Amino acid sequence: MKLAIFGATGKTGVELVKQALEQGHAVTAFVRDASRLAIEDEKLTFITGDVFDEASVAKAVEGQDAIICALGAGTDLKKTTIRATGTVNMISAMKENSVKRLMVVTAMGTGESWNRMSLINKFFYATLLKNTREDHEAQEAAVKASGLDWTIIRPSGLTDDPRTGIYDVGEDIPAKTSKIARADVADLILKELEEKALIGKALTITN
Repeated sequence: MKLAIFGATGKTGVELVKQALEQGHAVTAFVRDASRLAIEDEKLTFITGDVFDEASVAKAVEGQDAIICALGAGTDLKKTTIRATGTVNMISAMKENSVKRLMVVTAMGTGESWNRMSLINKFFYATLLKNTREDHEAQEAAVKASGLDWTIIRPSGLTDDPRTGIYDVGEDIPAKTSKIARADVADLILKELEEKALIGKALTITN
């Protein structure tokens, strides 16, 4: 499968790239700085650009079988539209290039999953991470209105733990530990691209 991964130099993006290559997929990594992704593989192609630039996004989308969006703002908590605007540009490029399959990583607490969070996590997400939440809400709204074959994955709280392949996934589930390994998020996304069982669903993944 030909996959374009946006946010490929982030921690979740790196896991996606590594696991996709291990599974034999051809990966196009969309990056601002290719030196930040220290992976070499004959099936890995880099496209350098900015998600705010429609032309460079379109270049990465062209010819792909599926698009994976793992955009983030790192540790910057300032107001941003990088997730929403970047995703809107991906959706436009996908429609122009007849690419239908879109996987998007947001966060638990976005959309309907807000009601399944603890009071402490609600407070945290609504205050310290207010700007992140607003960006994710706009991002999800664009995805749901896209008309594409989309799936939204909402991690309960990302960690750098190794992949286990064991996790809970559902549209209306609580977070038992409020933790999930980025490697397991990548595992779920790549399995879903093969199985195609979760199209049109927004799901929480948690331990």
